[in-house]
Amino acid sequence: MNNICRLLAVLSICCGLTLKVQATEAPQDIDGAVTVTTAEAQILYEQGAMFIDVRRREKWNWGHIVGARHFGLRSTFKLLRHEGFVERSQPIVLYSDGPHTMRGALGVFMARAWGYTHVYYYRDGYFSWLAQDLPVQFRDQPERAPILSSHLP
Repeated sequence: MNNICRLLAVLSICCGLTLKVQATEAPQDIDGAVTVTTAEAQILYEQGAMFIDVRRREKWNWGHIVGARHFGLRSTFKLLRHEGFVERSQPIVLYSDGPHTMRGALGVFMARAWGYTHVYYYRDGYFSWLAQDLPVQFRDQPERAPILSSHLP
């Protein structure tokens, strides 16, 4: 009987940990926004969409997509709700580290609630962009001009 109780306790702990891990993964889609892959985000980047990084300032300082603007979800992001700060019809691409964090999803949800009409959810985030060797700026490094696919042979 003791062994059965121990087994049930271990199983319930394992199930609880599994549920916690699943609950922290970002959703695939957000109502009213378009979820984009890294390739699609690159096209939007080349077309001049505004990239908004919602990570903490510390992570932004470690590195970010060249030309992105930092609006930390718990700090300056609320400025986006004010009229005229960023045009509501301007295409914006919101990103965080990747699908293991909810920051990007929360930012997209709030931008939609505040009336932004062209919201793109880059769920894969900064580390996927970095892995594809796309334009990034690291701390204490001057911004380098992006190499656009239209410039390649």
